Amino acid sequence: MTDPWAFRTVTADQLALVWPQATLVDVRSREEHATAHVPGSLNIPLDELASRLADLPNTTLHLMCGSGKRSSQAARLLTDRGHTAVNVAGGITEWYRAGRPVIYNHTPTDPPPPAQKNAAPSLKRLLPRLFRRTSA
Repeated sequence: MTDPWAFRTVTADQLALVWPQATLVDVRSREEHATAHVPGSLNIPLDELASRLADLPNTTLHLMCGSGKRSSQAARLLTDRGHTAVNVAGGITEWYRAGRPVIYNHTPTDPPPPAQKNAAPSLKRLLPRLFRRTSA
């Protein structure tokens, strides 16, 4: 007899067959998700998942992380609470290796230099105008 609360595990290629129509929940941290994520994925970090069940749609949830470990933990948590969950083996790493789309948001290490065209006039040029003597 099979466990009615068991979750399935699929490969990145199997997910690609139902994506982007599938609901994909990325359980990595906000920072990880901001750096790189699958287009259309919903980010709910694993440590917030239990308190954010109301944020989840009532449909099959495909769960992804970096390698598959956190998403399998999330799948167990969700199936224990009555959701239909599918773990994506290998996570975003295998998704990327399979040539699937990933959105990257690289954060600059150095801030860009200030814009020069809107720079304020130099103080040297302003001082004479401010302290100009008027004849009486």
